[in-house]
Amino acid sequence: MKVTLIVVPPGGGEAEYTLDFELPAVPREGEYITVARDDALADPKPDPQDGSIGIYECFYVRRAWWDLRYPSSAPYAKGEGQGPVGSAYMIAVEAETARGPHMTGSHRRSCETYERRGLPVRTFDNSAY
Repeated sequence: MKVTLIVVPPGGGEAEYTLDFELPAVPREGEYITVARDDALADPKPDPQDGSIGIYECFYVRRAWWDLRYPSSAPYAKGEGQGPVGSAYMIAVEAETARGPHMTGSHRRSCETYERRGLPVRTFDNSAY
């Protein structure tokens, strides 16, 4: 199923950017997500500031949003299979930037920028990786 990842600052707020994925299930609140971009995997480069080679952007799931469509404005309370059937128009997962293992340099700098602004950045539990 197609799921749109909506990346927000720590604590929530206006979307920074979105990424679309084909996923087997919808991530749930409290779960961790790591994203490795294919171009970074194909040609990993050391971070110019500290020399580390990170491949992940890390996120903490805040909530899922199901945007559904229904073919009629009339209420239906008929038996199963007797009324129209709606569908999922969009499934979105709001996730905030977090710290995790093997972060890219740009992702680490984003975390540091949020912290300088006074926004607490979550860190993946050690048991999560």
